[in-house]
Amino acid sequence: MKIIKILLLIFIVYNITIPEPIVITGKMLPSFIGEKISSIRVVNSLGKSIPYQIDEVEDNEYVCSYGDEPNKGNGILDTADEIVFLWEDADSVVTNFVNEIPLKENYKKLTQVTITNKLEKRCIYFISDSSIPLSKVKYIEYDSKNEIIYTPYYYAKFEPKRFHFVRAGIREQQNGMKEYSDITNELRIKIFLKALWGLLPITYTEQNIVCYVKRFKAGPIRLIRRGDFHLNLGLFLQGSHAAVNQICYPQIVRVPVYVHLPVRFKNLFKEAYIEMSPVMLNNAYNFKFEVPSYNLLFPFSSSKKIDTLVKKMPNLTCMTVHNNVSGFGWFLDATIDTSKIDGSGYCIQIPSERKSLAHAGFRLAINDLPKGYYLIGVWFVFSLNGINDLYNACEQVSDLSIINVEGSKNKYYNQIIKIMPFKKR
Repeated sequence: MKIIKILLLIFIVYNITIPEPIVITGKMLPSFIGEKISSIRVVNSLGKSIPYQIDEVEDNEYVCSYGDEPNKGNGILDTADEIVFLWEDADSVVTNFVNEIPLKENYKKLTQVTITNKLEKRCIYFISDSSIPLSKVKYIEYDSKNEIIYTPYYYAKFEPKRFHFVRAGIREQQNGMKEYSDITNELRIKIFLKALWGLLPITYTEQNIVCYVKRFKAGPIRLIRRGDFHLNLGLFLQGSHAAVNQICYPQIVRVPVYVHLPVRFKNLFKEAYIEMSPVMLNNAYNFKFEVPSYNLLFPFSSSKKIDTLVKKMPNLTCMTVHNNVSGFGWFLDATIDTSKIDGSGYCIQIPSERKSLAHAGFRLAINDLPKGYYLIGVWFVFSLNGINDLYNACEQVSDLSIINVEGSKNKYYNQIIKIMPFKKR
């Protein structure tokens, strides 16, 4: 509780609006390649460090120094390494750093980086100067012993052998302060298959999705949890493995699910789908499930029992759970051709079969797929300042900021959606 109170005080002082995480790779900063990471600073136009972190990448793996199987980097900035900070911490007025501040001799390799999104243009500066104090601001707090993450927007609890949250809450205005409110239980996952030409129905849940988190890294901007993912479906699918990275930012979380199909789908199944829907607690009684793109609205306070599937394509469409003031949203980001997932939609059940208030989310129907590996990614976003923030956060992932580096003619984009190559285990 002491940690939570300290975090709340920090979060009140640093009131956040739309903290888009900006990810820059070492490749974008050629003059800093080979520089000691401990010497690199990200500063504003006053020469003060902003909150940031540098995550090394070795052999397509994030370097995470904590956990049962930590790995090590070389401490030198390489092309694949990632520098992460928040949009809101960058200067809102683009200035010429050289003219604003007298340069010191140890301000080596001074480089201005400009970030442009549909709202405005902002900038930060890279300097090689280890004497500049690091910022003390942290947006992420991770209790590794209890596997709980706290941010200005949400908290989430995980469990051993589970990659997805088993309990989560958002921050709401209560008694004049923004406090955490429990509104969701586990992330409900249902996998349904009809094998043997449709004669054998098979159902699996999130209990069949096993993930051992072997290492992690918690910085001021993001938490990286690297796990060995195992989709234990039995039969011929048993033994499919992958290395996956769950990355938690202050306002955004990416939950990846990898599926291995060893043979062409129609050779084995007549029908299949996967459902992902957060289970809502009674505290969410005044909340509602809404999909603005399709004018869908389902209040959880409904006096009527609801158990329905609305057949509208959910891929890359923002879904929300909110009470008009705060809440969360999420959207599906499946790397599957739309023609192969016809029949997908939104599943809503009030009350939930999980003996709770409700569950609401999406169903991804699988018609036919060639053999191979498929990524079903879900982005969760959170809001403190009205539901518009939910839609803005969704757009941040699909409408990435443009990054311009001083001295380079190249136009880069925010690397937040970069996915590490799939690795079979």
